[in-house]
Amino acid sequence: MYMKLAKPIIVLTLICVISSALLGATYTITKDTIDAATKAATDAAMAAVLPGAGSFEEITVDGVEGVLLAAKETGGLGYAFQVQDKGFGGAYVVMVGIGDDGKITGTQLLDNSETPGLGSKTGEASFTGQFIGKDSALEGVETVTGATISSNAFIRCIGTAYQAYGAVTGQSVDSTAGATAEEEA
Repeated sequence: MYMKLAKPIIVLTLICVISSALLGATYTITKDTIDAATKAATDAAMAAVLPGAGSFEEITVDGVEGVLLAAKETGGLGYAFQVQDKGFGGAYVVMVGIGDDGKITGTQLLDNSETPGLGSKTGEASFTGQFIGKDSALEGVETVTGATISSNAFIRCIGTAYQAYGAVTGQSVDSTAGATAEEEA
């Protein structure tokens, strides 16, 4: 009688142990490949937001929440900041390039869960391109109609990048980006 009850428990336990071992082995085998692909994508995004950049040196930014990665271009062109905020659909990640002159050299939406056709428009060149050449005041920037929350998340990411820029350069940066952004449902 006890053997009849124990047999399904033993079988399920073996299935769990074997499945766990296979998952662990798969993780170990693919980890380096995934890490290399992630690094390559990050390096490509940094080069895209800081045109002419050769290589980057990762730097530390203290006291600025939302900074996932900060890097200084080794040739002295500027900085690249990967920052995160909350969009309409969840985490919203942007790469921002800021030149040594304090002006935006490029922006790129890296990851989002925004509504396709609305919030995802904040990743299009027609939106991201308007930031190039702007300073921390971001004067004249327009949000995407129907995607106010996503647009404001992008603008707040730029504000966070400017806070990080100020922290690493020791410059006082007056970034109003995202400070007055209203959220609409």
